[in-house]
Amino acid sequence: MITSLGLQHFKNFVDAKLHLGPLTVTVGTNASGKSNLRDAFRFLHGVSRGYTLSEIIGEKWIEGGVLQWKGIRGGTQEVAYHAQETFGIRIETKLEKRKVTYEIVVNVGSNGRPPRVERERLWQWSSMLFDSHPSDDPPDQGTDPTYIFVRLPRDNRNRKHGKRLQFLSHQPVLSQIIEKKDATKAVRDSAEELLDGLSSMRFLDLSPDAMRIPSLPGQQILGDRGENLSSVLQEICQTERSKAAMIGWIRELTPLDVTDFNFVPDQTGKILVTLVESDGSRTSAYSASDGTLRFLAMIAALLGPSPAHFYFYEELENGIHPTRLHLLLELIEQKVRDGAIQIVATSHSPQLLAFLSEESRRNASLVYRLEDAPDARIQRIFDIPNAEELLRKSDLSKLHATGWLEDAVAFLDNSGEPSEGEKK
Repeated sequence: MITSLGLQHFKNFVDAKLHLGPLTVTVGTNASGKSNLRDAFRFLHGVSRGYTLSEIIGEKWIEGGVLQWKGIRGGTQEVAYHAQETFGIRIETKLEKRKVTYEIVVNVGSNGRPPRVERERLWQWSSMLFDSHPSDDPPDQGTDPTYIFVRLPRDNRNRKHGKRLQFLSHQPVLSQIIEKKDATKAVRDSAEELLDGLSSMRFLDLSPDAMRIPSLPGQQILGDRGENLSSVLQEICQTERSKAAMIGWIRELTPLDVTDFNFVPDQTGKILVTLVESDGSRTSAYSASDGTLRFLAMIAALLGPSPAHFYFYEELENGIHPTRLHLLLELIEQKVRDGAIQIVATSHSPQLLAFLSEESRRNASLVYRLEDAPDARIQRIFDIPNAEELLRKSDLSKLHATGWLEDAVAFLDNSGEPSEGEKK
């Protein structure tokens, strides 16, 4: 599980840190920077897929002219804060009860030069696994920008320094070192374990139009826009227990008295889900409401045969009636409770905050910008002085709806209290 995300000169963040729990809800006004958090996680996901920096930030095309990866919004011109030359991303994770920290600093390139790794390091607890700038290394790292050198830990022969290895700088070291035989097995195993976790990420921005498209049986991965919804639902229905759970949730989340699902094939063999109610009435995905389809897609993502370890939801409440939000959150919090799934979600809904459990409320954060300040900042809501005491007397949703959260962090800034970045 990722426990924190640190950003330096990334998008509109100068120095910010997002604390993460099993479910982390971020709130904030439009253009505050919430979607830029998605870009940061997508960058890490691109690292796990073995892409070059140009492909992560730009695009990745494969044979046949198929777009495999959409880059980071704004490309190299906007990925770094206010035309800075570099940006940095740092994550802290728990891997099998071990604290692993990964940090990468990227030079975005200029004058036609491609982006390259300027610094990269991986630590386990306080022990270095690799570092391109260890404190005991000579200052001369070489002048050829094509390569980056990293130092490994000292071995058992009590060398003063560990091995110094060379890597191409146009691709993150983390995805290269797993194939480097000169690296110790412990280093390669830790890097591979982190990459495995970062590879199991999904970024759901559901579109009803995409969910209404028929799909071929056997396609078990739900697309980020909801593609393959019908075939994923069909796969869930292969197990009676999963099917019963899905029917139970859809009956709770919608007014439909659903008792079964049918999957009607077309002339090409593709199927489309049809909801069957107790009175025999049928509602296909073509005529189902947008909210019903969103519920189905979220259920498919969480109950499907191949769930990811990490989900990022844009505006979780979109298309969901306020009276059903608490049920959706109940499903989500039930799924994250065992630790196998982690969810980060953005929201504009005060009602959603009111339905969060105590643990999830403690992990909720505000993303904000101060008046006349261009940079975005992140503040965990329970870290605002007196917030916990105030929340015993008032409702978090009301504080959000009235703008108290933004007023409180603006007051802190004017009073000289340290920001989240300054606390680190």
